[in-house]
Amino acid sequence: MKAHVARSLVVVLALGTPALAGDVRTQVRPGIELLHRTTTNPAQDIWAARVDLSDPKVGLHASADRRNNEWNVTTPTFARNTDSVVAINGDWSDITSSGDAFHRPLGLAISDGTMWNTHRPTADISATWGFFACTVDKHCTATSELPLDQAWWFGDPTKRPYRYFQAVGANAYVLVKNGTAQRGCYDTQHAPRTAVGVEADGRHIWLVVVDGRAAGRATGMTCDDMRALMLGLGARDAVMLDGGGSSTMVVDDVVKNVPSDGTPRAVGNHFGITYADTIDPRCDAPSARFCDGNVIATCQGGRFLGSGDCAAFGTTCQEDGAFAFCVHPDCPAGDGLGAECVDATHIRTCSDGVPGTGDCGAFGLACGSDDGGAACMDPRCTAGPHSNFCTTAGALATCTDGTYAETACRSGALCVDDGSTARCALPGEGEGEGEGEGEGEGEGEGEGEGEGEGKGEGALAQQPPPSTTASCAQGASTSAGALALVLAALRRRRRANAR
Repeated sequence: MKAHVARSLVVVLALGTPALAGDVRTQVRPGIELLHRTTTNPAQDIWAARVDLSDPKVGLHASADRRNNEWNVTTPTFARNTDSVVAINGDWSDITSSGDAFHRPLGLAISDGTMWNTHRPTADISATWGFFACTVDKHCTATSELPLDQAWWFGDPTKRPYRYFQAVGANAYVLVKNGTAQRGCYDTQHAPRTAVGVEADGRHIWLVVVDGRAAGRATGMTCDDMRALMLGLGARDAVMLDGGGSSTMVVDDVVKNVPSDGTPRAVGNHFGITYADTIDPRCDAPSARFCDGNVIATCQGGRFLGSGDCAAFGTTCQEDGAFAFCVHPDCPAGDGLGAECVDATHIRTCSDGVPGTGDCGAFGLACGSDDGGAACMDPRCTAGPHSNFCTTAGALATCTDGTYAETACRSGALCVDDGSTARCALPGEGEGEGEGEGEGEGEGEGEGEGEGEGKGEGALAQQPPPSTTASCAQGASTSAGALALVLAALRRRRRANAR
């Protein structure tokens, strides 16, 4: 790690949380502030880093699949090997297996856009399993999900609509969700704990380590204690990482807490904060995956992470916001997010450049297209999957991504169709007034675009060169039926994220 001038002056910048008598705040780097809180009755020793993700030089890094370098190592070793100015331990790990499986994390592990360990495949540990994940442009999530045998749509969260770029698994018992403390825990002990949280502004995250098992200095916390702590710090969402002897925080190569084992423990993975003294001039944006012609390149926190030539695999490069991907030549009209109807019931789609086909008819749906694109749709969407029209003089039908809903116009209003759109309007009302008013009933049929039975053929079956972090399309494997049911919902989430 580059040498840095020590920044140990206490700062008076407000951290968005009430100050206590035992609070000491220091600035680690611009946008990275460290809180050390000590309390009595009960005795607690807490270390918490608040990170401003809007700072362009602040980056994120979760352990990559480099055994004995970034995982199956101690947190200080991880921090040193990744130039992380702040680092904490991550997910629980396998301590019963042998060989390469020993110390492998139990849940999701993504580093620089590459997933090297999946989300929990079955409910063999608990009904759900948590995770903390962030996109390349540093939008972070702390939550939990059903295991993959139930949440099959979560099979590759590096692709849309998630596009997670860094991730570590977390315990199933979420600490805080939407600003509300959750219930339940895997134990009732006061113990060392590690947690991570996201504030409501989405701009700030917290990395927190609480010492324990040290009478008179550090009692440790229960899950509910951690919930109160994370809420008090200002987290809207928070999850628990591995605790006990694993709980470790490193700042500028110094272990700040006192691990209960006496020394830092080797664990399954870690999460770190990086800081770039200068933004690499090769970065079109400090935190983005972007195209330079047919070359796909990636930067995060001002660090240039690598590039690859899509053309070398017979593909082109396409951007979508802060994300980019190589586009398989089989994508409809060369659009890596496109879709088209093959016939009345079959659809051909692309998601992040990966082609797939689906059978809408398997769900009693038809394939339709209009100016909004193609989608599996309810057969009642006679004007297309993105349309509205009158069903009777007093009823308006609306199709959104193929999902049909019907609305009764309010008393005295009629449904008016001018040939391009329809609306409910009172006699004499102006253009567009009254549209969609009245009591409505929606039906959940027809969601989705049937994407999924991947082809994965041609050059894209190959991996990009090992020297690059580029993620070129390598073929879809998720079943068409699975994605047919959910793709419309995912599209809506993508649009919401874009807003």
